[in-house]
Amino acid sequence: MKKFVVLSLAALLAASATARAQTSTDSVRTMKRAGTSDSTSKRVNLKVKVDANVASSAKISADSAQGIALAQVQEGGKINSGELHMEDGKLVYDINVVPNGKKTARLVRVDAMTGDIVKDKQYGGVKGVVKKHAQHEKEEKAQKAPADSTKKP
Repeated sequence: MKKFVVLSLAALLAASATARAQTSTDSVRTMKRAGTSDSTSKRVNLKVKVDANVASSAKISADSAQGIALAQVQEGGKINSGELHMEDGKLVYDINVVPNGKKTARLVRVDAMTGDIVKDKQYGGVKGVVKKHAQHEKEEKAQKAPADSTKKP
């Protein structure tokens, strides 16, 4: 009877660990494309520039970091890219936001462990226009790309 209880408990722990690993992997590799009409169906690739074990240790998911970054931009906007990397010994998300109705671009850096905003930089002038144009081209390219389900392995 003891063996049965121990085996059942071990199986339950293994199943929960597997489920946890699968959900965090999806959020670590992509983010929902927020600020667009098709935000529920398409996702933005997240560049991960750290080891997979380090990336999976992030307490804040990519989707949560994106929400934090969008909340920082009062006029609203679109998320076009994101990156998870180490900065000054901290695991952070760099989220690029293109604000609505402005000729600027913003970089919002979110701490992946606490959810705090580490940096919020707005690029204006010529640099802002160039960054916004680059983000717009990236968005158009993503819309023209075929869906993942149609790609052949």
